[in-house]
Amino acid sequence: MSDGAWDASLETGNELIDSQHRELNAFVNELRHARVKTDLEYLDVLDKMMDIALFHFDAEEQLMAQVAYPPDLTRQMVEQHGEFKSYARQCVLDFRQGDMRSMDYLQTFVENFLKAHEVGEDKKLADW
Repeated sequence: MSDGAWDASLETGNELIDSQHRELNAFVNELRHARVKTDLEYLDVLDKMMDIALFHFDAEEQLMAQVAYPPDLTRQMVEQHGEFKSYARQCVLDFRQGDMRSMDYLQTFVENFLKAHEVGEDKKLADW
């Protein structure tokens, strides 16, 4: 995902999950390009990306309940979602207080998290 192109290796085989991943990937790319825009434009893209990420996490957690996903795997996924939300919120707060480096950290974190999460936990859920 680091070059911005969607990679078929990120497919889980579940159309709902994959369509949301493609949308998240598009926002990560938009975030990368928004760096040359104003802070307000950047925050707008960031807010949209966070909205879809939270919607996606909710959808995954509902899917886990619907398919009776094993409790230990559910806990792992929910913990990862929580870590993502906490870190992202802190970076956004830091950015709003003037720490421009926090957005570099957040962008790298989001790209790495999504790639690992998509081919790891999300793939397990789709296979289940």
